[in-house]
This record gives sequence, structure tokens and C-alpha cells, in this order.
Amino acid sequence: MGMQIQFRKSIWIIQFVSIIFFSQNIFAQEGLFKDLIKTADKLNQVLLDLTEVSDEEENQVGEELDKEIMKKSKATSTEKWDIKKVWNDVLKQVSRKKIKYSYKVIKEKDVNAYAIAGGKIYINTGLLDFIKSKDELAFVIAHELAHIELKHCIRRIQHGVNASKIDPTLGVVVQVAYNTYRLPFNKYEEYDADSLGVVMMMKAGYSKQGAIDFFTKLAELEKKYNADKRDPVNDFISTHPFANKRKEKIEGMKGG
Repeated sequence: MGMQIQFRKSIWIIQFVSIIFFSQNIFAQEGLFKDLIKTADKLNQVLLDLTEVSDEEENQVGEELDKEIMKKSKATSTEKWDIKKVWNDVLKQVSRKKIKYSYKVIKEKDVNAYAIAGGKIYINTGLLDFIKSKDELAFVIAHELAHIELKHCIRRIQHGVNASKIDPTLGVVVQVAYNTYRLPFNKYEEYDADSLGVVMMMKAGYSKQGAIDFFTKLAELEKKYNADKRDPVNDFISTHPFANKRKEKIEGMKGG
């Protein structure tokens, strides 16, 4: 019931947002487009804040979404890396302590890892074969945890529910989550997850060189991929060359 109450607020707030949006900007003479974008961003943030999902609700959504994902994925194990140790080291750096974090190794050759709402992270065996150091692994894990820390995953679901204008029971929200979890994050969300991920991995005792090395190799791999070969949910292989730009931003961060 709590989730219904939270999301139901969106019906009137969307109407309110629309009225304010147009009344503030319709008579603007200069910088209209820039003002519209700024106003839209602010009102979008208001909408997300007013339809906030609790950590408990996010955990519920994550658990149900995980069940759906695992119907088509095969969990496995590996002895190539001590994932549990690296995971525990990095996990100590998260601030959202009520989220039920967990990871699964997925038997899949794509160089990929991704996160969903509720703290669930999936790491492909293809990625574990691709990396060459525990520092690279620490970055991958920290990057995915950062998406959850920054609420990228749950806010994607909020957007989907708000846009659908449906009565958001748990089952409906999970369906929205399933329909949207494969959508790629935008480049700004990826930059933010990279930055926070690097901070988290360094606090955990790992070197940011692992992130740099990861993107150096990824830039080469990226050339071999194209849109029809790329898994839409891939958090690292972009439809456009992107790895070098992400590496440059990390190189510009302080510390190592």
C-alpha cells in the first residue's frame, strides 16, 4: 500500500508541473530554450522527490525483478577472482545501508556487468575473463554499486511509473522495472557512476589505475562492437565510442 501512496502523488504533481512549466516560460523573449531546459530539470527533480520510493520498497522491487531476470539467465561461480573479498571491501563504502546488496556471476560471454534497483548486481563471466587485475574488478563492482548509491536504477523505474499513469501496485511496478531495466544509462549517469565508483574503490584500498586500465582495453574492444551485436543492457560497451572519454575523466581525478 505504501508504494501506491508514494506513486499516486504523481498524478496531480504532473498536472501542476505542466501548468508552472508553461506559465513561467511562454512569454520569455531571450534564452527561451535554455530556460525551458533548466525549468524542466528542476521540476523533474521535484517530481522524483515527491514520488520517492523507500529503501524497503526498492528492496521489494529488486527481489521480484531478480526473479524475472533469472528466468532467462544462468548463475554460475568462478575461481578466477576472489570476487567475494573485493565485493566486501567495496561494499563497506556504500552509504545506503538499508539496501539489500548482492551479486551474481552470470554465464554469458559479453563483457558486461549491470545493476538493478534493490542492490542487485550481475557480472558476466565474459567480463571476468576480460579483466586483468583485482583493481579492475574493484572498479567494475564500485561502478555498479555507484548506480545504486546515486539512485539511477530506482529513478528509472519512477520515471516509467509516472509516465504510465497507472495504479502502481507492486506487481505493476515490477513489470515497469522489467520493461525498463535493459535501457542504457545516459552518458552523464555513467560519468557520475564512474566518478563515485573510483572514489569508493580508492577508499577500499584499490588503485584507480584499475579503472584506467579497464577503459584502455575497453576502447579497443569497443571498436569490434556495433549496435546489432551489443547487449542493450551493457553498462560498458556503448553504441558510440565512449570508453576513451570516460578514461580521460578518471585520469583527471585526484588520487590514485
